[in-house]
Amino acid sequence: MDARDWDALAGDFDRDVFDPTGTDGHGDFARALRRVGRVELAVDLGCGTGRLLPRLARRATHVVGLDFAPALLRAAAARTAGSDRIAVRRADLARPLRKPRGAGLVACTNVLLSPDDGVRHRILRNARNMLRPRGELVLVVPALESALWLNNRIVAWNERAGLRGARALRGGIASDRATARDLLRGVVDQGGVRTKHFLREELHEVLRGTGFAPEETGRVVYPWDAYLERPPRWLGEAGPWDWVVRATRA
Repeated sequence: MDARDWDALAGDFDRDVFDPTGTDGHGDFARALRRVGRVELAVDLGCGTGRLLPRLARRATHVVGLDFAPALLRAAAARTAGSDRIAVRRADLARPLRKPRGAGLVACTNVLLSPDDGVRHRILRNARNMLRPRGELVLVVPALESALWLNNRIVAWNERAGLRGARALRGGIASDRATARDLLRGVVDQGGVRTKHFLREELHEVLRGTGFAPEETGRVVYPWDAYLERPPRWLGEAGPWDWVVRATRA
């Protein structure tokens, strides 16, 4: 998706785009922020409409929100207009960025979504370059294990409804060859958009390869109705999740 695609979502962004910072069922995202502690400068890499910015301002003297979609930035600026400690700036996160520098914390929540390895690598390099030595990254990304678990539950639901064979796969991950090739690379169709999902071990390896030391990994857990319409109670509480990792600049 490019800036125009995200701008088209701006009016309904807070309703239609999952908010891991506000849907933190197990509290793992909040715990990661607490472990970082107070910092002089915090950066929200891909701030969207600024949902996380006020929360970061409670942990940092100065906060900078970066995004490349003008309409989202306008919403973020309006949300934080009462604070002189929060600034929002337009930036293409997939291009080398010269500033800000010296941050104690960079938050990056569901931004590493591109199926392009190079784009994701450049975003992580920017995050590292923004951090001071031993500064910390709090990263949220889609979990491939969760996508497979969700698919498993959809198939089980269909089978309980009496569907068999190919019909039992309805509503889940498609079974065509192109989708299978994508799945082997962790790319899953999410609302019509090819979206990168990460295995836990893969995510740690990617972070080490871009100059980070993973410190702890948790889950941002979502309710079933974030993905399914009128989910049955038998699905239980083990709902879908994103990975949240706290990592230190190595």
